[in-house]
Amino acid sequence: METVTALVAAGAAFGLSCFIGRSLTASFTLVALGGLLSGAAFAVLFFVSTVTVGHFVPQIFEPWLLGVHFIALIAVAPLGGALIAALTHRHVERVDAARLPF
Repeated sequence: METVTALVAAGAAFGLSCFIGRSLTASFTLVALGGLLSGAAFAVLFFVSTVTVGHFVPQIFEPWLLGVHFIALIAVAPLGGALIAALTHRHVERVDAARLPF
């Protein structure tokens, strides 16, 4: 159960990072920072939501595994989100530059 919720949180963070990379027309650094923040935000959201659900429904989550998955998410999601946002932004810039007539 913890693994599934962690994967959903990581997928949501990476999806938002991809959206940030496509829609934000700022500099490369700001786009990467937006991806980093989305990854960190979803890692914290994962932790808060699973602890809240675990408090109201006892014995649904294993506390040790919850901590392990949170540590993995807080390490991987911000870096992966920044990388995905930056690469998506770079791709969109190249596609837009290829459409120019000169």
